[in-house]
Amino acid sequence: MNEPLAVEMRLDHMERMTDSTGMIQHAVGPVPDFATGYTSDDNARALIAALGLQSLPECRPWSGRLARLADRYLAFLVYAQRPDGRFRNFVGYDRRFLEELGSEDSFGRALWALGETMRTQPNSYYGRVAAAAFERAVPHATGLSFVRAQAFALLGLCAAWEREERRVALEPLIGELVEGLVAAYHRHSGPGWPWFDEALTYSNGVLPAALLRGAVVTGSKEARRIAEEAMDFLTESLIIDGVLQIVGNHGWFPKGGRPALYDQQPVDAGAMVLAYATFWSVLGRPADREGARISFSWFTGRNVEGISLYDPDTGGCKDGLLAGGVNLNQGAESVVAYLLSAYALVKTGLALPSLPEEEVRAVG
Repeated sequence: MNEPLAVEMRLDHMERMTDSTGMIQHAVGPVPDFATGYTSDDNARALIAALGLQSLPECRPWSGRLARLADRYLAFLVYAQRPDGRFRNFVGYDRRFLEELGSEDSFGRALWALGETMRTQPNSYYGRVAAAAFERAVPHATGLSFVRAQAFALLGLCAAWEREERRVALEPLIGELVEGLVAAYHRHSGPGWPWFDEALTYSNGVLPAALLRGAVVTGSKEARRIAEEAMDFLTESLIIDGVLQIVGNHGWFPKGGRPALYDQQPVDAGAMVLAYATFWSVLGRPADREGARISFSWFTGRNVEGISLYDPDTGGCKDGLLAGGVNLNQGAESVVAYLLSAYALVKTGLALPSLPEEEVRAVG
């Protein structure tokens, strides 16, 4: 099965969840829940999705809509950035910050989004604004303590590194983050547990994906080997009889224990799609091509409950797979996870986007 998949995409729900400030965090069903406000996490991911989709020729009918969305998300990140270059995360519906400093993960995701903006929009005002925010943030990248935050930041640095004029300045920082992930792997891995931590928790696929990207930049054979070992471990642990079984957030998967089956989150399926697409694009391993297809199909019903989380009527994605059903709410994190997954597949040639016919006809 080497033919590209057809992945259905709509922008309706992404637009529904976005107002003049940015992307609303949660929803009640498909209706935005204004009381939950906004996060830098969601707006960073949404910025990557909007600009990524805008870069695809197949998504030309959406150019104007995606540009308007990207404006909001980039403006939100600039608003959330502190004078010292770090980021606040939670913002109330009244646009007031709810904390003085966001989590390390939110910092890493913001840096990732800025780096991707610099990569996809090098000659536009998006790229210039992102580069200024990136310069203020990047000194904090090597001071991160948590491995997933390090991985998010590494993805951002590697994206910005693709601009040739940035390479000399960024290569030492990328090397430090690669060394940090390699060191974490050596601290925690053991027989039957080739991993960076004492448990598989959330966004697991981001770790080997980021390390492989870092290995490409640094040329580290050790980092590449570890990235492959960790990715193969995820495949063995999470794809059972051709079905992705994400680690549930009710107990996770501790070293020496058993994985929790529920609740499974769309953001974690999205991380697996990203990882497999990254490995396929760098290494061309057939198993990764198949892993990407299997992981994406989790959204559309190839999961342990046989229920589609993607909602073709709204263009949204339900918030979680539960025992015997789904969480019917369609929040920001979930719809962006779906669209980022679709983008990753299309970008690597593993899928073709299927847009609503009326939108394609309108462009003609």
